Amino acid sequence: MLEKIPAMQLEALAQAAEAYVQHAFGQRLELTPIAPTNLPHFVLDRYRLWQGLLNGRSLVLMAIREPRQGATTDYLKHRDLVRRQLGVDLILLLLDHMPNAIRRQMVERHIGFIAPGAHLYVPEALLDLRERSPAIAITPADRISPTTQLVLLAILQGVALEDEHLTELAERFHVSTMSISRTLDELEARQLAKARYVGRQRRLHMLLGGHELWQAVQERLQSPVRKVRVISGRIEDHVAPLAGESALARYTMLATPRVETRAISSAHWKRHKERLALNPATAFDDDRVEIQTWTYDPQILARDAVIDRLSLYLSVRESSDERVRQAAEELLETFEW
Repeated sequence: MLEKIPAMQLEALAQAAEAYVQHAFGQRLELTPIAPTNLPHFVLDRYRLWQGLLNGRSLVLMAIREPRQGATTDYLKHRDLVRRQLGVDLILLLLDHMPNAIRRQMVERHIGFIAPGAHLYVPEALLDLRERSPAIAITPADRISPTTQLVLLAILQGVALEDEHLTELAERFHVSTMSISRTLDELEARQLAKARYVGRQRRLHMLLGGHELWQAVQERLQSPVRKVRVISGRIEDHVAPLAGESALARYTMLATPRVETRAISSAHWKRHKERLALNPATAFDDDRVEIQTWTYDPQILARDAVIDRLSLYLSVRESSDERVRQAAEELLETFEW
């Protein structure tokens, strides 16, 4: 029996694809996991699907759950089936790695695909972006990618990552090894770190730390909040930690808001929404909760069911409410850098 790729690894791969396209084109794919009821069960069993946008056009990504011999031929049949059933013209195969021989075959057969950090090929949109393309070169003015930001915030808050190798880092941050490899590339390009090699293992070695690191990166870090919804229902602490003003009230003297705010990874939102039967709230609902969906998983750095202080700071530092901005500055005073 063939071994399935873990769902968490596929979700991490989709997140890596979003980060890659944002770096390459400055666009958000806005991927959402889907399982359309009008698709046959064998397609949903064999593939993980996401829906999004690319250059203003509807897009579907398909990731093979069980790599097998002859998967490309099967994929072409299944891709055409998905295209007919969903009425979407842009469909890309999502891959974790892309050997040169397979890359050439797919380009020759006009099969659209994305291998985060390596290659984006969309024949329908005449896009062919490769590793050597200067379009993805990192410049000092660029925003820091979500996974790299997550790693930096962990280091700034005392998580010991020095000398960890790629597999350890990937497991710790619930992302793919390829995504962590790109993070090390980015840190090196920004002269914040330098990779060390022990045998063939690539390991993290930071060049900056503490206040010096914060000063170097704070202007390029961004709010992790992608979207805010107000829903009716209850969400467990282990699913979505407190965020926004609710978290500020835990860390500072700010008053606790009437409507609770919580944070959840964008990649996990739809699954929990369906599992917990969460619906948009009305003004008459007493169980209203404000949900922030994030570019990375807030649970990774959360403590005692509250998001970490630096992610919180980044999410509220540009608030229009002066009380909130002042409380955000108080968060920084708690760090002894």
